[in-house]
Amino acid sequence: MMNENKMDGLLGSEPFIENLNDDLLLAMEGRWYLQFSGCPLWQKSGIHTVSFNFHIRHKGEDLVLEDRVEYIKNGKMRFRLGFDYPVEGIRNTFKWKGKGANRTFRNHFEVTIINERFMVLFFEKTLTSPTSIDIVTRAKTITKEMEDEIYLAVSRNSTLVQYLTDVEKINHLGAKIRD
Repeated sequence: MMNENKMDGLLGSEPFIENLNDDLLLAMEGRWYLQFSGCPLWQKSGIHTVSFNFHIRHKGEDLVLEDRVEYIKNGKMRFRLGFDYPVEGIRNTFKWKGKGANRTFRNHFEVTIINERFMVLFFEKTLTSPTSIDIVTRAKTITKEMEDEIYLAVSRNSTLVQYLTDVEKINHLGAKIRD
């Protein structure tokens, strides 16, 4: 299980969200584009243009995130569906449960850095994937300056920096290089 003490907070004036609550769910809601990933699934050739789409939903009395990951594999649009359930007692941590064809899959992840422009997700090891990080942004394309800012924030986190060498850039179809 993930340890809540591994978070060093967010750089700069943008506050790190301290408690898993409605504010974190609201901050996560919407579309995020995968820019860098240490997950072998997203690093495979033929896979690109990956986005995470989060929507707040009620499951019984609890608020959860409905999670739709869209990507292009070998020229065809694919998606994975699931729900992200807040883990009680461990801040900023979720248990992902697959939906439909993915219903047998489970994973834990932690939101380690989040602001209006980017988010870093720390994923626990599973039977099919190693411990890794994903870096997502609101924008489909990012500037070199933003990339440097993200890498600086990640490198200042004692847990995340260990996985930085494993991440690879994810390509986006139709994305233009921004200066």
